[in-house]
Amino acid sequence: MLFMMPGLLLAALLSFPVVSMASDGQKLVRGRSVYQAVCASCHAPANVMVSAPKAGDLVDWGRRAPADRKGLDTLTDHAVEGFGAMPPKGGRSGLTRDEIRAAIEFMRSAPTAAQAAGG
Repeated sequence: MLFMMPGLLLAALLSFPVVSMASDGQKLVRGRSVYQAVCASCHAPANVMVSAPKAGDLVDWGRRAPADRKGLDTLTDHAVEGFGAMPPKGGRSGLTRDEIRAAIEFMRSAPTAAQAAGG
């Protein structure tokens, strides 16, 4: 029974919405957490079987939307509502819009950040 506790704890932590993301550093940390828990299965650079843009691939992300607020808003809308083969909220209905946006910002960050996440 005790071996199941870490998974339950992680599930409980991921179910709580983020109330405030005051700094870019906090956004990057939260984005990394969401990426690792939800997004990496399709967006990890090593996953060549899925056509999703890969974390850290600035060229591919740039083709999908400009690196400005409007582009980020569009990507966030697509991730929240679902787009192509991607289900709404990456299949994790408990995620907030802010958490999804933080994950997108993380994946669109410099390649070294995505690689540091093991993606």
